[in-house]
Amino acid sequence: MPVDLGEALVARAVVFELEEVGEFGAAFSGGLFGERRVSVRLSVRRIRGLGLLVQRLPQRAAEPLWWPELAVRGLGGRLCRFHEGGGQWPLYCVSPAATRDGYCRLHARSWRALYERCAQGDEAACEEAAPPEGEEFAVYALDYGGPRLKVGLTQRWRLEWRVAEQPHTAAALVSTGRLAEMRALERALGRSRAASEGAGVKVEERLERAARALSRADYGALAARLASLLAELGLSGEYEALTVLPGRLSPLDFAGEVSGPEALLGKRARLVDYWAGRLAVEVDGLLLLVDKRSLLHTALDAAIASPAP
Repeated sequence: MPVDLGEALVARAVVFELEEVGEFGAAFSGGLFGERRVSVRLSVRRIRGLGLLVQRLPQRAAEPLWWPELAVRGLGGRLCRFHEGGGQWPLYCVSPAATRDGYCRLHARSWRALYERCAQGDEAACEEAAPPEGEEFAVYALDYGGPRLKVGLTQRWRLEWRVAEQPHTAAALVSTGRLAEMRALERALGRSRAASEGAGVKVEERLERAARALSRADYGALAARLASLLAELGLSGEYEALTVLPGRLSPLDFAGEVSGPEALLGKRARLVDYWAGRLAVEVDGLLLLVDKRSLLHTALDAAIASPAP
């Protein structure tokens, strides 16, 4: 049965609050005379509050609902991902998505769409994108337990969210600045033998490697490994780093089979936890894993309630 877009709701983002687990420092000296020195201060944080940023059509504004329960009756099409500031909550476009990257025709060449293509390696998009004045971007280096670091580009304010979307043991903030210069830095680091822009390893393998390393909870060792990998990348200096842990489950719980949103149809699903871009939901007493990308920006014929204030 088609979803009535005039009455549907759309989950636009996963939102969370973090609590500090601890800080762990490590240093590494490399080079013939020890001239390449890297120190890392790793902040380990755990999800304390979890929710979805929900838009109720035809409204454009979205607001967070914490620890929601969702009863899905039907799945509709995907809507445009473009949003802009609008006071307390962001305002989202309500037009159907028309491009592979999830934007409508009007917003297909918006600065957000161009920036995302830039971050995916489209150099022409990097030149064309015109972010708002004051928008800052960050290059990060992420360790998932493999032989090389994964380098990435994100909006500076979104670093925590971007790290939490990926299997990781720790991620260091390398530098911040304007989009063009940060993309140039990401590209240069990605050409090193010690890193790559794309992980080059299937997400299931990355997730299992990272989950097993985190299950040992030796965060000092993770910080030391990250410091040595940054030095191998040719960097030196002091770096802030971050690890985001799930709140109620073990990272190993996220290494199972992933279900599509169709598994939620006709069910009552309770959001339980989040890690590595996967939502853990309880359905009929069973734990299901849903890739957030398959659920977000999709029009849902659904009822949603938030038992937590």
